[in-house]
Amino acid sequence: MSDLSLPDVDANNPLEEADAVVADVFLPQADHGFVRAIGAASDLTDQEPLYAASGAVIATGLLMGDERTLRAGTRVLASHLLATAFRGVIKEMIDRTRPVPAAESGEYELTEGRRRESDFSSFPSGHTAGAVAVARALGRHYPGSYHAWFGLAGLASVVQVVRSKHYMTDVIAGAAIGLLAEEAVHRLLCRAERI
Repeated sequence: MSDLSLPDVDANNPLEEADAVVADVFLPQADHGFVRAIGAASDLTDQEPLYAASGAVIATGLLMGDERTLRAGTRVLASHLLATAFRGVIKEMIDRTRPVPAAESGEYELTEGRRRESDFSSFPSGHTAGAVAVARALGRHYPGSYHAWFGLAGLASVVQVVRSKHYMTDVIAGAAIGLLAEEAVHRLLCRAERI
């Protein structure tokens, strides 16, 4: 993969142009052993592992009779579910060729959503949306570890660009989705507690 680069991107805006420049920096490294290893580690922020982690936190809270842990697990699960739903709606609306398939095929598109193949679902980053939503939810219940959770979420997000699975703006949009989803869950839970 060392000779991969994006085809000429007819950028519609400066952000898309910046995405192409950054992607071209990382594409030659996409198949490097270290990049594959950190990419595999970042897959822990994919949907299924985050659902499993949420379930484990809920189960731990139930088994230990620990209301704080149970509430944290519930908040994490709800935040992740909502972030995944938001991300899914947006992915249906926008087709964007992922960096590696664009480089391999020589074709790049950013258009209204019509395709369902993974190669055209770069925008937004679901890994990032889930990781950020979960990090923020955990940070609310365990404020002492807030920065650690966000550091891990940030690392998992940046890795999506480094491994050429996403563009920079895909990750930024995913982070915004994660923050918005968790904030919506937080407000809903605050209202429920006042009732």
